[in-house]
Amino acid sequence: MERETLISSRAAELADEIESAIVAGRVPSGERLGTKDDLRRRYDVAYGTLNETLRILQQRGYVSSRTGPGGGLFATIPTSSHRLRHLLSGVPEGGTLKDCAEVRHALEEAVTLDATRSRTRADLIDLRRIVKRMAANTGSPTAYLHENWALHRRIAECCRNRVLASLYITLLDANEPGPGVVVPDRYRAANAEENLVAHTELVDAIASGSLERARRAVEDHEGFFEPVADRPLRASRPPSPSRTATRKRPAPRAKRR
Repeated sequence: MERETLISSRAAELADEIESAIVAGRVPSGERLGTKDDLRRRYDVAYGTLNETLRILQQRGYVSSRTGPGGGLFATIPTSSHRLRHLLSGVPEGGTLKDCAEVRHALEEAVTLDATRSRTRADLIDLRRIVKRMAANTGSPTAYLHENWALHRRIAECCRNRVLASLYITLLDANEPGPGVVVPDRYRAANAEENLVAHTELVDAIASGSLERARRAVEDHEGFFEPVADRPLRASRPPSPSRTATRKRPAPRAKRR
């Protein structure tokens, strides 16, 4: 049992090492890693450890094998659907896109606060560039939504907490199957112009470095959506009266004498 534990631990460490090299681009996707013998000698591990390492990497989608001349083991970058399947593999009951959307929206504040603490000048330049593209596409629901996703993905990439960022992006990608295809995870409760204001403030809050402002920006952003999946995206919708008019407080009741 102790020997099996040591093999599993070393295999997991080696899998993380190889995965990190692929994600960082030090090992490009599609590059031939070699044969099992090549890898065993390179990393100086036993066959049992190597086999477990390859099992982990193939399950995660970072290594594929090919047979025939020129075959062997190759580095790959897993697709969003593959990452999602791997994420949900630990949930016996399974999951749906609606479940993924709800979890992602629950992570919105944590991601935004991390980005507010960790963002760089280059990050802010990228975020503002995406907001400009959103502004240019307010008349196209599909293009606007994809730029919206690009903005949230880029915000997550600002995070220092890579586990949080990776989980958020995986859930985000679950609702963006490909260019020209829209699978909205929530029902927009405002037109594009109002929605753009919320996202502009989100970026400005991140740029300010104020965690309190960032929290308010997330609250305002989430207030534009109703938790309803499986409804088509509408290009526009009449603004909610509560967002276009200041709510008046009811007059205090007169005290009985």
